[in-house]
Amino acid sequence: MHPSVLEVRDLRTHFVSDEGQALRAVDGISFSIPRGRTLALVGESGCGKSVTSYSILRLVQKPGRIVGGQVLLRPRQGGEIDLAALRDDDERLYDVRGGKVSMIFQEPMTALSPVHTIGDQIMEAILLHQPVGREAARRTGIDMLRKVGMSSPERRFDQFPHELSGGMRQRVVIAMSLVFRP
Repeated sequence: MHPSVLEVRDLRTHFVSDEGQALRAVDGISFSIPRGRTLALVGESGCGKSVTSYSILRLVQKPGRIVGGQVLLRPRQGGEIDLAALRDDDERLYDVRGGKVSMIFQEPMTALSPVHTIGDQIMEAILLHQPVGREAARRTGIDMLRKVGMSSPERRFDQFPHELSGGMRQRVVIAMSLVFRP
């Protein structure tokens, strides 16, 4: 088994304006994350931390696009996937997002749907990636809310994001990202 779970090699993500000018938001970053370790990207506002993270999961919105480099994911099951080389409609991306790699977004209200309960949103992710029924997904979701320190998780599960404080919403997105132990 390879010692790195994720290796980013010379990643380049650019945004091209209508006039053809390229903004090099990420211009040649390389790093690796050893299995079982944590890596923090630290830097000034606007230096490319978020675009790097979005690039890894192939979530960069147009007019941005990855123009070079590799994003090598090495799952526990073995093998290697170059996420940067996959087409946008490749089924492996859906398996990776949430199932193997999760992202905790900085602003939870942009990550949560205002018209669905937090429980429905957590259960949707569980049901998409695990062969379990709705009741088991509910139990798993409530248990994860409890693990991230959510008060009254059974009650919160049935609430909408606007009914929670900012800190509680942040705990919800953390729970959603950890539910599969990525």
